Amino acid sequence: MKSLLIFLSIIVFSLAFADNNSYGPVKDKIDQSQLNWILDRHPVQESRGGSTNGLEPEIDTKISKSFDKIQNTFSKKEKDKLAILAMAGEHKANFEFTEIFGSNPNYNLDNPYKSWGTETIIVIENSENFISLQHILAMFTKDKKGVIRGPFVQKHWRQDWTYEDKKILEFQGNNEWVIKDHKNIRGSWSQAVYQVDDSPRYESYGTWVHEKGASRWISQITKRPLPRREHTIRNDYDLLQGINKISILPWGWVMEESNDKIKNPSSFVGAEYGLARYQRVKNYDFNSAYDYWNSTKEYWDIVRYTWDDILFSEDKFCLRKEVKNSPLFMHHFAQAELFKDSNDKKAAAESVKETISNFKNDACSL
Repeated sequence: MKSLLIFLSIIVFSLAFADNNSYGPVKDKIDQSQLNWILDRHPVQESRGGSTNGLEPEIDTKISKSFDKIQNTFSKKEKDKLAILAMAGEHKANFEFTEIFGSNPNYNLDNPYKSWGTETIIVIENSENFISLQHILAMFTKDKKGVIRGPFVQKHWRQDWTYEDKKILEFQGNNEWVIKDHKNIRGSWSQAVYQVDDSPRYESYGTWVHEKGASRWISQITKRPLPRREHTIRNDYDLLQGINKISILPWGWVMEESNDKIKNPSSFVGAEYGLARYQRVKNYDFNSAYDYWNSTKEYWDIVRYTWDDILFSEDKFCLRKEVKNSPLFMHHFAQAELFKDSNDKKAAAESVKETISNFKNDACSL
């Protein structure tokens, strides 16, 4: 169990994704499906991120059936739902975040962050006004001798979509969240993003626009905690304040982020641009991800329902960073492993309730 938790910690913080900065010979125009990185200043600054060599998946460039359904549906709300559901499936996910300027004239731009992994997105709930999508990583790696290792599986983030949502979760900094009334809801969808342990991260809302080449959703300005790629190495700002744009495309989907780095209460530090690109893949083995989810989903159901009770009954909550020298995700991942063997829902419910209760902090200072 100890070795498992160490591995899970490494996966979550580094995501164990491959890093490849080689583009080959210079060309005037390059097929976008053949590129790993879209943003780059590699000639003058090395990137940071994953260093593991991954098994490269086969990119599927055919127009997806999901995209065809959006194009051939007339109801606006139904198009919205199909666009959200089109994010499900098997993907190669590339993440790149580049700091682009700072407030100080001598601001030191941080190294660009680049990582990638193979990820399946599962629809875990789909009703008239609500859709929930669970991301799960399944990664094969290559060692120095070229031997394939794995699969390595990691429950990743979750996104919940609600139609005409009347309550929006707002991050305040200092591990504090508040829930505020939202009135301008006609035709809008909220996107709530949750951490790998299903604790809340951020939420915003916007409306979908559907065109021949893409379906797009643009968020309102959203405050969010520092991402894992930042909070272990940066202490000069307290939160990100940004806008997300999601584009559903024939070959997959893209999430763009334009983020400002803010020091509470209102000091601008710098800005970054982020791009998460989900390309559909084929002939890649995600069975380990589905096996993991099938064996633990009832545990994670309990975690989600526990958080639902908190979010529906409270208008403010705060979380401790650690309990017993471990972050929340380490507690939940260990409990999920125990559940795989015991399938004891009663024991799991008691453990989940106690764990989340221990992490809730009324003082908002730990």
